[in-house]
Amino acid sequence: MALYNKQKSAEAALTQAEALYRQAVITALLNVADALRSLQQDAPAVQAAVRSEIAAKQSLDLIQKQLLLGLVNQATVLTAQQTYFNAVITRVQAEATRLSDVAALFMALGDNWPVNCPTDDWRGCMFDEGEPARNSVRS
Repeated sequence: MALYNKQKSAEAALTQAEALYRQAVITALLNVADALRSLQQDAPAVQAAVRSEIAAKQSLDLIQKQLLLGLVNQATVLTAQQTYFNAVITRVQAEATRLSDVAALFMALGDNWPVNCPTDDWRGCMFDEGEPARNSVRS
């Protein structure tokens, strides 16, 4: 009877471990899907922010030329500068969001994240002669 109970207990533990594993896999897949969806939404936002910044810069340049010709006053230039700087801030925020989402995807994929990387570009630290970097941690 004790052997039968041990077998049932082991079977229940196996069933529980299987359920936990399935839950972990589903959660990981959902995290990857969420990160990919975020990246998909980030691309048009970054493009729109870049276009807005370019347009604001062109407008500022034109207004500065008009100031030199005496066609506009300094207040108009300041307004154009403010618009341009706001566009720059919006672009930087959009790019920061995209980079954050890239990092989230990287971590959701469960790849190694380099630490103590001596270069500015972390991609150069990911592979050392075709092998994964030794100085990395598991996310």
